[in-house]
Amino acid sequence: MTKHDPADLDEQYELVAGRKAPFTMVPDWITLHEDLDPQAKAVYGVLAMHVNVSKGDNISWPTRLTIAGMLNWSREQSPDKYIQQLEAAGAIDTEPMTRPNGAKGKRYIVHQTPPPGFAGPTTVKEWYARKRDELAKAGPAPRPGRPRKPVAPAPAPEKPGAKKSVAAKKTTPAKAAKEKSPAELELDQRAHKGAQLWWDEHAPALVEAKQMTRLTGTPRQRSSKFLALRGMIRGALAAEYDPRQILAALKELKLWLPSAQQFDAALGRQDGVQGKAGGRRGVQPIFKNDQWQPDEPEKGAAPTAPDLDVFGVQTDDVT
Repeated sequence: MTKHDPADLDEQYELVAGRKAPFTMVPDWITLHEDLDPQAKAVYGVLAMHVNVSKGDNISWPTRLTIAGMLNWSREQSPDKYIQQLEAAGAIDTEPMTRPNGAKGKRYIVHQTPPPGFAGPTTVKEWYARKRDELAKAGPAPRPGRPRKPVAPAPAPEKPGAKKSVAAKKTTPAKAAKEKSPAELELDQRAHKGAQLWWDEHAPALVEAKQMTRLTGTPRQRSSKFLALRGMIRGALAAEYDPRQILAALKELKLWLPSAQQFDAALGRQDGVQGKAGGRRGVQPIFKNDQWQPDEPEKGAAPTAPDLDVFGVQTDDVT
């Protein structure tokens, strides 16, 4: 409970009776009982509704199904837990009975006064008095607003030439992130230029030729796709794929952003990897399907001299 000034408890509200209807009296000690769940207090009210006042015996015998139905519970067993709470609190007593139809049941004796030795509040006046005592012992309530964090004292200045303590070393800023090497920066530039080449020239041309769908999505989604494509191209360049192979693979797929699996398979086909679709990526078959002999490399084939990089950066072996 939130702490308040004890004087706040003296604030009074005027209660005016409205429309009148049949009612059931629930004692204050039941409502104020700290060990009873709200559901148990509701069950007490249902049992009290069934007491025949004219008999004066404070006995009722509604079925569990009736109690559950009046409290909008779907299970017949739902009241059992709260009936046990009421018995433990001394609010009711139960005894077995046999109904006129022969069914076994329970008879509930509903008590209006607390059991002997009850230490809880029995009236609203007692409840307020206890709360005043609790608040007075707790002291004044804190001022409203966000609590301030305690300010740590400033460390004492160190003498020139003195060694730093362990605590001072822990408070020093973390080391700066590792800077990229010139080769990594060049790879980033080539990947970015390659993504732009596909994004701004080749893909729009295929869209114009009705061979690709238009780029959809919000500006933020399009930016995310571009960055993902740039990362895929960077990985292909790092794997020493030729930029022309990368563009040819993208043209083959005709997608703004292919999946990693599609891109790897297209790169493999551009690199001459043989094998049926769905097989292990990047693994060339040892033997042909039509003969039980290993493949032999073609004789007389010599690699051509490299051209300028398609992405605008000259390769290292070009003089």
